[in-house]
Amino acid sequence: MTARDYFSLLGQHWRTIVASALVGIAVAGILVLLAPVKYAASVTLYISTQQTNSSSTDAYQGSLLSQDRVKSYTELLSSYRLGQEVATDLNLAMDPQDIADEVSASVTPNTVLLTAEVTDTSPQRAEAIAGAIGRRFPALIAQLEKPAASTLPPSVSATVVQGPLLTPDAVSPRPVIDLGIGLAAGLLLGIAIAVLRRTLDRSVRTVEQLAEVFPKPLLGTLAEDRTVETHPLFLRDRPTSPIAESMRAVRTNFDMFDFDHATTVMAVTSAVEDEGKSTLLVNLALAQAVAGRRVLVVEGDLRKPRAAQYLGLSEDVGLTQVLTGRAEVDDVLQRGPVAGLDLLASGPRPPNPCEMIESTQMADLLGSLRERYDLVLVDAPPLLPVADGLALARLADGVVFTVRAGFTRAALVHRAHDMLRTAGVDHVGVVFNRTTDRTDGYYAGYYYAEPQRTALAPTPEREATPTPGPTAAGAHLEGDVEHATDRALARRAEQQASATSGPRS
Repeated sequence: MTARDYFSLLGQHWRTIVASALVGIAVAGILVLLAPVKYAASVTLYISTQQTNSSSTDAYQGSLLSQDRVKSYTELLSSYRLGQEVATDLNLAMDPQDIADEVSASVTPNTVLLTAEVTDTSPQRAEAIAGAIGRRFPALIAQLEKPAASTLPPSVSATVVQGPLLTPDAVSPRPVIDLGIGLAAGLLLGIAIAVLRRTLDRSVRTVEQLAEVFPKPLLGTLAEDRTVETHPLFLRDRPTSPIAESMRAVRTNFDMFDFDHATTVMAVTSAVEDEGKSTLLVNLALAQAVAGRRVLVVEGDLRKPRAAQYLGLSEDVGLTQVLTGRAEVDDVLQRGPVAGLDLLASGPRPPNPCEMIESTQMADLLGSLRERYDLVLVDAPPLLPVADGLALARLADGVVFTVRAGFTRAALVHRAHDMLRTAGVDHVGVVFNRTTDRTDGYYAGYYYAEPQRTALAPTPEREATPTPGPTAAGAHLEGDVEHATDRALARRAEQQASATSGPRS
């Protein structure tokens, strides 16, 4: 992973990292509140050797002996034996091992100075124990180092050179330091969790990974935008946002596709559910309608329809009545929230959605709709859970396949690609949805720093002849001023419609 990958990882999992840091601070705070307050007192001893003469060799050997003994005396200072001596000296009703546990020893590097530190909940008792160590430890050393059956003095002795000294402030707990340690530990744990999740993650996260598992043309990428969950029509509600500009790029690339029909039927699907296919479909339909094309959205997902809900229209009547012969297409068509956009909702949910999709009535319906509209976008179910999606993909002229970044496993995307290839579906474009790459968003935000917005009213033709249906027209789309090429395309579409069909009654 590169440095950019690590920064991206931190950005994606910042909530986990922040939560872990807060947990670390909370745990440290609880420990600070529950920990008993302790004070420290210390005493420093000098370890020396007895020399029989004053030669330099004997002095050097005596120094080495002292340094060697100091290492052993650090263990002796926190021993049960010395704890007994201290308890006797102070007449304490404490267990000798408890006294020994309160003592820690340290050696000043390259010296023969030995320091014993005593920590206790009582500052007076800590100071008293340190003083008792200063009195009892030299005597214990003299006893241990005295040669057996000899009148000579001990070869090594200990002398108190400092203490006992009591630290005026408590040494434990230390709120600032302890909370800092808790924060650091929480951050490290959060980063470790994020790295572990990335390591174990088998989803498609980058465009490069997507190209490996689904080698089809990339129509574009849509950045992560959490407001889409509550406001799915981002092209209408936020026409100058980065994700709206990315949607226009998808529309442009979509128009460059080469199909067999002058007007096309496109199925919009995904590998599994919750990848954003319905949101992509309705916004692509809005973008195409704003560009001057006659667009029909067909809610072909008869199991979990979403398009009508996103467009603010009714799903009570629609495709199922047409396929069963209970209604004509014109009776159930609904006008969308912008001129040039119609909706054929799902209608009542049938008990046999797959059979209805695979019926000859469905193929005939799409054939007739192909002649009436410039573009028919069919909201198809996901390919892997049910067979409806693949059936609609085969009936359509092409497929727009969406993959949600960091959500769909690469193996599932690859399996969906194999299904389309086996079914003979050749015209497939991919949209990488909810990516975390902000590059496109940066340029879009720069370009639209001072947007010009205008209301796009319905065309006179559609205003004069409203489409039959049970619902009224939705709110008109507010968008930015279209480019000259888009206006030219709209005028050309109107001229072709007038030349072929004449005025509409």
